[in-house]
Amino acid sequence: MNSNVIVTVSVVLVIVVFIFVRQVIQRPVTQISLLLPLILSVALGGVFLAGHPASEGIAAVVIGALLGIGTGLLSGQVVRVWRDEATGIVFQYGGWHYLIVLLVLLLARVLIRFVFIWSGSVVDEMAMNAALIAALVGNLLGRDIRTALRALKLSGGSFTRLSSR
Repeated sequence: MNSNVIVTVSVVLVIVVFIFVRQVIQRPVTQISLLLPLILSVALGGVFLAGHPASEGIAAVVIGALLGIGTGLLSGQVVRVWRDEATGIVFQYGGWHYLIVLLVLLLARVLIRFVFIWSGSVVDEMAMNAALIAALVGNLLGRDIRTALRALKLSGGSFTRLSSR
């Protein structure tokens, strides 16, 4: 195993565990929780572009990110968002329904690789791995966009009314 594979597996594992933990517990919708996926997307995009990837790699990452955002917007519908009447705090809970989406994205990466092998196409593994990371982060971003839209309705349409922590 070379160092690129180890780094990629580590990054994917951290992202998946991070997303999983965020979904299996009831937690408040906060300003930070809604901004974090955007910050993570920009930071990882900057790291990716700093490596001067080939145009095929950039295309794979853009496709992965768009796929991730799309699946996040769709799967964000299964995230429960509600306002606690006693405290006024808006909460969210993803549960196992949302976890299924993450598992499908991981399975899609493996299946895409087999399709490329079967078709005889040569694919840069780093581009495929970067596209998977983009899809995972994009999914988190899309899910949080959907959650934010629902949470804002419950908080009177004001981002500042959401908890800052």
